Amino acid sequence: MQERKADSMAQTVKQAQTAKGVHGLLASIVFAAIIVVIALFTILLGAKWYIPAIMFFVAAAVVLLSVVSLKRTSKVDLDTLNEPEPENVALEQGEAVAHVIPAVMRYLVARSTEYMGAGKVHHPENALIVTNKAVWALTVPLAGVDKVVSGQDIGKLQWMLSYKDISDKLQEMLTSLSLEEVFSQGRAKRLMGLEELREAKTRPLSQDIRLVRSDGKTFRYSIRVKEDYLKAKEIFNIS
Repeated sequence: MQERKADSMAQTVKQAQTAKGVHGLLASIVFAAIIVVIALFTILLGAKWYIPAIMFFVAAAVVLLSVVSLKRTSKVDLDTLNEPEPENVALEQGEAVAHVIPAVMRYLVARSTEYMGAGKVHHPENALIVTNKAVWALTVPLAGVDKVVSGQDIGKLQWMLSYKDISDKLQEMLTSLSLEEVFSQGRAKRLMGLEELREAKTRPLSQDIRLVRSDGKTFRYSIRVKEDYLKAKEIFNIS
């Protein structure tokens, strides 16, 4: 099976950021060496002991931080989602897919966090599935979809550049797996039952949709392709 563009892009991002980390480590070693040389001169000049001690500490810290960041970047696992696959998904009796909206991205939420070269996306869902019972948000499991590598949000890059891969992968899942398996592999989140939908609005300039649940909880998603945006307006009866 030919590798998807989205998957190869994730690997390329990781390789590029790892190479950048190696370059950063070399630069930090050179910088640390300069600090050490200066510290040695301060000792020869009879400076107080704590002055070169601080400089030695800074030199060691600079190199150590670069090493840790490089190790974390190189060890990012692109093939496994952060969230474990649930054992079962609670579907209603007779629940079936009615509509699919691929390549969406949730916004106005804290999307991701990162620490020293590696991080995770807290809201990686990239598709909406509307069944005859409810609205679900799904993460189509492409490589690195919920990972951040040295500041690069791979899921966001895939949303921007790999619409076809998201759409094709989702269709493959829907045709080859049961709905429960699709939702399980995609770590699906049930946003609301159709009877709980209080309000649905869209904004044409940003091609986003806002769904408000009966308890006031709001879900906002930006839709990548205009055709899907227009389809979403029809699905939720938005004029």
